[in-house]
Amino acid sequence: VAVTGSQEVAASALTLVRQVAADSRSDLSSVASLFADLTVATRDLGTEQSVIADVTRVFSQTLQISGADAGAAAGAIRQFGQALASGTLRGDEFNSIAESNSFFMLQLAESLGKPLGELARQGKLTAEVVLAATLDMKDRVESDFSQTATTVGQAFTSLRNSVLGLFGQIEGETGVFESLAGSIQGLATSINNVDVEGLIETLQDLTRIAGLLA
Repeated sequence: VAVTGSQEVAASALTLVRQVAADSRSDLSSVASLFADLTVATRDLGTEQSVIADVTRVFSQTLQISGADAGAAAGAIRQFGQALASGTLRGDEFNSIAESNSFFMLQLAESLGKPLGELARQGKLTAEVVLAATLDMKDRVESDFSQTATTVGQAFTSLRNSVLGLFGQIEGETGVFESLAGSIQGLATSINNVDVEGLIETLQDLTRIAGLLA
């Protein structure tokens, strides 16, 4: 809510994040993190949420095309978001993304028509430039992504995202999980407060009495 400014806008952002995660077979939390970073990076540009979602989708899809595993993908998403939030893609962020998301960098170079290394050294890969180039590659990336096969890992990620989304919707409408969590916590507190030694002595007494009555 703090990032997007209001409950209504936050709800819209959550819907977009879930859709992007589904469209790119990506981890929901990583997509949400990138969406939030891009929102911060584009605040002064007045960029609409739908555009931020498109950029998030394109970057996430290029990660899948590049064959990045879950750890590398999460790292690249973090670096990309941080770089754009700082205003410029360069240095360690540039090198990290070049290593883990080579397809994105190839497409970025094609959209800009210049060597990326030189642009990065000159500080010309600003957030505005990178965002525009990312949108430019959108159709090319979606075409290539549509030809990729869903892996077992991606299928499980999609399933996990769906379950988390369902639980979030149920919680939002009923508050049932908050109540359940409170009940479980109450039970844990009660167990922690039990006089274990006294309970053991009582059980031993009952065992002896049962033996006498047998």
